[in-house]
Amino acid sequence: MVLTSLTRGSRRYRFLVIGLLVCAGCIAYVDRTALSIANLEIAHDFGLSYSTLGLLLSSIAWVYMIAQIPAGMLADRLPARWLLFVSLLSWGAAQALCGAAGGVTGLLIGRCALGIGEAPLFLAGTRVITQWFDESERATPIGLFNASAAFGQTISPAILSFIMVRWGWHAMFMSIGVASAIMGVIWVVFYRDPEAAGSPSPGSASDVTPAPHGVTFYLRHLLAQPTAWAMAVGFMGVIYLMWLYSAWLPTYLRTVQHFSTEEAGYLSTIPQLCGFIGGLCGGVVVDGLARRGLSPILSCRRPLVWSLYVAAVATMVAGITGNPWLSLAVMSVALFAVGLAMTCGWTLGTVVVTEDAVATMEAFQNVGGSVGGAMAPIITGVAVQATGSFLCALLIAGAIAAGCALVYILGVRRPIDFDDGAV
Repeated sequence: MVLTSLTRGSRRYRFLVIGLLVCAGCIAYVDRTALSIANLEIAHDFGLSYSTLGLLLSSIAWVYMIAQIPAGMLADRLPARWLLFVSLLSWGAAQALCGAAGGVTGLLIGRCALGIGEAPLFLAGTRVITQWFDESERATPIGLFNASAAFGQTISPAILSFIMVRWGWHAMFMSIGVASAIMGVIWVVFYRDPEAAGSPSPGSASDVTPAPHGVTFYLRHLLAQPTAWAMAVGFMGVIYLMWLYSAWLPTYLRTVQHFSTEEAGYLSTIPQLCGFIGGLCGGVVVDGLARRGLSPILSCRRPLVWSLYVAAVATMVAGITGNPWLSLAVMSVALFAVGLAMTCGWTLGTVVVTEDAVATMEAFQNVGGSVGGAMAPIITGVAVQATGSFLCALLIAGAIAAGCALVYILGVRRPIDFDDGAV
């Protein structure tokens, strides 16, 4: 169905849909970054080393990675209205569990539960966007949705540091758990899919038919596709950098640059705000390149590769310079590039497969990303523990990002054909 067949009311409703998804994405990343804001206080209370703290910070990423494939398969089959409602409530409960933790075990269980609860969000949200927006105009809403992750990380340091300094880290976790549950209620009250809202999906025929294949068909096919594996490995570099800064930036500013807790919280918002802007720009860049005649894949891949290289170089420079303000500036450049790469990579996942397989493809790609997200806190913590400096950790991060950019160049060249008889 072409986009012009949507009613004026449906067009307006699409803005509400994006607004709801952006709010959910912001809250999700406020939740994820909470531990990084309080990690020094928690390390003091529980007697943790940098290495152990890195393992704790990475726990959500490992569980999130394991949950991606099941979550993607659910997102391709279940109504997003109810799936995201349950998701938001469950991760709100997980945050409350973190707030009630009296030791490392309780905190670890809460963080693992958070990873399970948040797993469907960006998969189901991307499927929602493919249902409400035609392929030619998807990149900008996907950019907004992905930029919500950076915006959540932008606002979280100042807000969470303010709460923690005054009422402690237990209250900080509890408060954002309540906010997550409230967002879940708002979502289920206001969201409807295109058919329920009287507007058939613009990316499909007006008579919506069920997916032509079984639940495991797309996953089995993707496992046999080099393009899918290249996207998963390439995305690892994007998420590695994102988690590097998400998990360790406040600690870096406090321990290396000797800012206070609140100063580090406020200053952390500057690079994260740049990441948010980069995410928004990613959608605009992809749409602009597509209008100039580039193929859907090339319009995503070209800015993705360049932004990864820029982020890699900027991250290495941040480790080398000793000036705190220059370091903050180049980290801002790095996160702007990471935000742009995030949007380009996520949009790429929607153009290499058909609509029925979008969430499964994004889940497969996100498994690779989650490996990077799990590795970043651990490798950084071990490197800092071993060397007493962030230099080695930042150089490693830059090298990983550059290598993953090369994987995109070599491995992602054409759409994935589900009718080629591979499975």
